Amino acid sequence: MSTDVDTLWRDLVTAALLGSDRRDPPDPGGPVGDLVADAVRTDASSRMLATVAACVAVRRAGVRPGSPVEPLRPPEPDDRPPCTPAAVARWHHVTTSWPVLEDEWVLTCVEQGWRVAAELAPALLRRHRRNAVRRARAVAAVGPTAAWLVEHLPELDVVGRPRPLSPVEFEQLGELPALPIPPELSWLLDATGSEVGGVVAIGLENGDFAEPHRAVLVNLLARCVPGGLVDVAEVLDAVDRRSSGRPLAISLGDLATTRARMLDELSAP
Repeated sequence: MSTDVDTLWRDLVTAALLGSDRRDPPDPGGPVGDLVADAVRTDASSRMLATVAACVAVRRAGVRPGSPVEPLRPPEPDDRPPCTPAAVARWHHVTTSWPVLEDEWVLTCVEQGWRVAAELAPALLRRHRRNAVRRARAVAAVGPTAAWLVEHLPELDVVGRPRPLSPVEFEQLGELPALPIPPELSWLLDATGSEVGGVVAIGLENGDFAEPHRAVLVNLLARCVPGGLVDVAEVLDAVDRRSSGRPLAISLGDLATTRARMLDELSAP
């Protein structure tokens, strides 16, 4: 029966290519022919469409099911709540605009009892495939789903041969990496937000700080006391609009605001 149906199908394809005006559709005969004849089609094109439909039904009915597929095993359970959509959106903003804050985002996520939301887990694992410390933090933030994702998506695995963390790397897991800050500004790391913002704002207005100092000022705002970030942003927003340092002040204000909101969104659930 299958051979007859396959031959009929090839003849139907040929008739379709030539057009029913130039060649009548083949006479199917057998059960298929009985089905088409019962439909009482009066013209060649209608008979051909009916024959095609009947032939497709027969061919599909003759397909044998494949071997049973083992059900997909879910990842191990994780009782931590997923981080909020606002925190997910913040991660994307941080990695795009202020990557200096990402270490703090991941560490805070873990410390406050969140797990990375499912939609963010692949991107976080893909981003940290080379640095052992950041990879370990990402795995801790994603939880058991990390191993499950790597099993099914090998491209999310680490680059090179996996290795255990060294003692030094292990000590770095729970600590933010140190950032270069000049000694004359290091006292601001423990200062209030008004003091930090005031020093930076005055320096921007009188020209002591300019674009070449951006990296240092970014490091300072990424590591100063978090509780003063809102004050820092307010002071920087008040920098004289006529000052040449105004554009940098706006940029640094965005950094302070981003960090403050990031930590607020990752506060304990």
